[in-house]
Amino acid sequence: MSRIALAGTALAAVLAAAARAETPCPGELVLLARPAGVELARVALDPEGGFALAFRHSVTLRTVVDRYRIEDWKIVQIEQLFDAHGPGLPDAAGPDEAFVREGDRFRVRMRRPIERLLMRLDPAAENRLLAARPLELAPLGAGALELAPVPCSGDS
Repeated sequence: MSRIALAGTALAAVLAAAARAETPCPGELVLLARPAGVELARVALDPEGGFALAFRHSVTLRTVVDRYRIEDWKIVQIEQLFDAHGPGLPDAAGPDEAFVREGDRFRVRMRRPIERLLMRLDPAAENRLLAARPLELAPLGAGALELAPVPCSGDS
C-alpha cells in the first residue's frame, strides 16, 4: 500500500473515531429476566434516545411496532404502527392521541408514560428490539422480561 493510501486510511480512522467521540451516547436499555433480575443484554438506544419493540400479532399474524423514547430516564410510548386491525389494537384515537391512516398502514401517536416495561416473550410472537442495533428477544430464553433505561456504560 502506498504512503498516500496509508495516510488516507489513517486519516479516515481518526475522523471516524472523532465522530464517535462527538456523538454522545443517549443511554442504554438493560434487559432483565423477571422475577430473578438477571441481566440478559444491554443495548444502546437509537441516536434519538429511543427504541422500538416489534412483534407478530397473535391474531392478525402481522407485524406491530411500538415506538418509545426515554425522557428523564423514564420510558414513554410515542407511537404504534400496524397494518391490520386486531384485538388489542386501536381503531380510533384515545384521549391526547392522533390516529392516522397512511395508505394501508395505521399510525397512532401518543405520549404514554410507562411505569415499568414488562413483557412476556413467546417465540411465535417473533419479538424484536430495534435500537442502536436490532436484537431478537426469543433467544434470550426469558419468559418474562423487563426493559429498563440506564446511562451509558461504554460497553454497548
